[in-house]
Amino acid sequence: MIIDLSEKSPTEIYYTLIQSIIPRPIAWVLSDNGNGTNNLAPFSYFSGVSSKPPLVSISVGPKKPGHKKDTWRNIEERNNFVIHIAHEEMAEAVTASSASLADGQSEIDHLGLETIPVENWPLPRLKECRIALLCEKFAIHEIGKAPMGLIIGRVKAVYLDDTIVTTENDRLKIDAQKLNPLARLGGDDYATLGNIITVKRPK
Repeated sequence: MIIDLSEKSPTEIYYTLIQSIIPRPIAWVLSDNGNGTNNLAPFSYFSGVSSKPPLVSISVGPKKPGHKKDTWRNIEERNNFVIHIAHEEMAEAVTASSASLADGQSEIDHLGLETIPVENWPLPRLKECRIALLCEKFAIHEIGKAPMGLIIGRVKAVYLDDTIVTTENDRLKIDAQKLNPLARLGGDDYATLGNIITVKRPK
């Protein structure tokens, strides 16, 4: 089967791609609403971009035509944000945080999630997440007719829970099984780590 995307609607293309590009990591993004509260939303169009400088990207669609999602607007206006890597036990909270609330309303408060301050950083992090990337806006590019906001963030620091970190041959090693990250599939489906296989790379 070959699907000609030029003949498909944006919705049909979206559902084809999110079921094909799997599993996808989830960026659970905390940003500043500008009213004393913080926004929280998940995005699975998320990836690393480069190491020098350390950049990551998330893709954020509009809330409705002509109206940017809070995450997009918050990062555009206030620069700093925190990307969390959620684990399996947080699947329900991740899903619930994707619901549309009124502008400026906090999903963190709505869901009763706990945050913790981060030293020398203007935003808190979610207490229960085992990894948090402390980011500042590097660039935002509007793409397509919707449009989508391709947000590129510079990672200034990384929080790692001590329980998932070891050192091996003088190199930091994050235990993927202890992290137990949640990944996105199509529809309402998520994936977790099943079997982990190790294949050495050629030298």
